[in-house]
Amino acid sequence: MRIGMFINYYTPSKGGMETSVINLSKGLEGSGHEVFIFAPQYPNYQDEVKNIYRYKSVRFNYGGYFYVIPIPFGSKMKEVVKDLKLDILHSHQPYSLGSEALKFSKELNIPLVFTYHIKYEDYSHYIPLVPGFIAKKYIRKVTVGYSNQCDNVIAPSTAIKTLLRDHKIVAPISIIPSGIDIDNFANSTCQRNQIREKYKIKSDEIMLITASRLVEEKNIKFIVESFSLMKKKFGKIKLMIVGDGAVRKELEEMAKNIGLEKDVVFTGLVDKNEIINLYQASDIFVFASHTETQGLVAVEAMAAGSPVVAIRASGIEDIVQDGEDGFLTSNSEEEFAEKVLQIAGNEELRKKMAEKAKENARKFEIVPWVEKIVKLYRSLIK
Repeated sequence: MRIGMFINYYTPSKGGMETSVINLSKGLEGSGHEVFIFAPQYPNYQDEVKNIYRYKSVRFNYGGYFYVIPIPFGSKMKEVVKDLKLDILHSHQPYSLGSEALKFSKELNIPLVFTYHIKYEDYSHYIPLVPGFIAKKYIRKVTVGYSNQCDNVIAPSTAIKTLLRDHKIVAPISIIPSGIDIDNFANSTCQRNQIREKYKIKSDEIMLITASRLVEEKNIKFIVESFSLMKKKFGKIKLMIVGDGAVRKELEEMAKNIGLEKDVVFTGLVDKNEIINLYQASDIFVFASHTETQGLVAVEAMAAGSPVVAIRASGIEDIVQDGEDGFLTSNSEEEFAEKVLQIAGNEELRKKMAEKAKENARKFEIVPWVEKIVKLYRSLIK
């Protein structure tokens, strides 16, 4: 098959959605299919691989962090898509290049699949000068309208399918959790002591880790506040925050104001090999986002042997088995801190959960994921 992927964020951007598309593309190509990526241009960035088509874009600054917005207007991509003789289109957002994919689907009579990666209404604060409730209502209308014009919508979890049906999406929905290259995270030869020494974390300290874009919707402030409660009860504990974004300075200031600047480590953006090493050098992965439809960073950490403590939310509930490979909590800093310390203070439990985390992460391997996607594509092409 010849597959066209449309995504509004792609390399060199390093978010979970980009990672998911990269993993899916590699898996499809490994199965003998051809994948063509349609994505925005980034300043001073050149692709090193073929079959990537870039739309002109503009940059905008949000809280000191730069994003790009693709500009589909006036492009000649329709002729490119037509000449590629694509069998199926796969969109990863309901707007901008997602709208392009929908347009091409209708004009060229090519089936369109849409993966519902995030809960878009929770990103309403990115729409300036519009009251939150109005922005949410508008986003839902756009998302539902878009989804109902697609041939199939992929929901990464059961909870997200239920959410989509509640929102009146009537298009066919397939539950297909995204996958990752488990062996990349499980088989690394990490030098635990060297990594900890690099970041000034002692060998006998419990190392918590979280990884994401540092933006409001990821709820990192909750983790820092919970960590301050943990620190009062358990001295030998450090928190590592991996990533960068608009709220990083605010988080650093927050840690400083509550006297934790030496206990909260900010790494900034790191490359793939480094994040694997950091996962393997850590003891517990902590996760507080409400907006994820799945939360692949939690799967990555589990594959590397980290139990997970997360706020119970749609998506993450299909990953973490409460009491088995980690804990799910309410939106309570006290409960979150308590569950982290339950693992931190019990080495036997920590090791048991770590082994179970590795085992359960295997459910999210790339090959079964790709096989389900291919099966879906073929059914729509027929």
